[in-house]
Amino acid sequence: MKLTPFKKSAILLSGALALAGCERIDGTVTGGGTMHSLGGKGKAVFTINAQRCDEKPVKGQMTFRDSTAIDWEEQGGVEFKANVTHAGLCGEDLSDPTGDVDADRHMQCIQACEPGMYQVDFDYDSSNPLMPGQGTGIACMTDMGEGVNSPWGMHGMVNLFVLDSGPYQGYASGGVISGNIQTKECPSTKNDDDNA
Repeated sequence: MKLTPFKKSAILLSGALALAGCERIDGTVTGGGTMHSLGGKGKAVFTINAQRCDEKPVKGQMTFRDSTAIDWEEQGGVEFKANVTHAGLCGEDLSDPTGDVDADRHMQCIQACEPGMYQVDFDYDSSNPLMPGQGTGIACMTDMGEGVNSPWGMHGMVNLFVLDSGPYQGYASGGVISGNIQTKECPSTKNDDDNA
């Protein structure tokens, strides 16, 4: 596959994003909706649910489809189901790298995910029979609030969405969604606050 200038830029971006950032803290994210296609005429559609709570294993799933994504539209677009591998709210404090790549990835957000965003790392399986294979990706999302508390009627934003390996390597997108993103504290954290 020939790498277009756009794909080369996205690959360089995904490498730069691996640098250390703020700490990840417990929390959950749910939501979904549509956002603009990556340069195409249509819409990208996704759903997400992820949870990192109480030192239990991270869990969650994601689905994604962008049928008109440039560089993939002639092959039916970008479509996959994913399992969440790392997740968490990005906190205010910087994380100290330990040198263990997997442990660091679990404990810190990438630099592009700022405090208040929710970062999800995932392993995906392509659902497009013309583009089979598996890969990895990262998404950073922001809960924009509900009702009158949300700016300009926005309820969620995908700040960054990058697929850094597999058949869709180089796909990078983001934007306001016509749906909702909700981030919350873990249920046990709420109970701790209530009992304090």
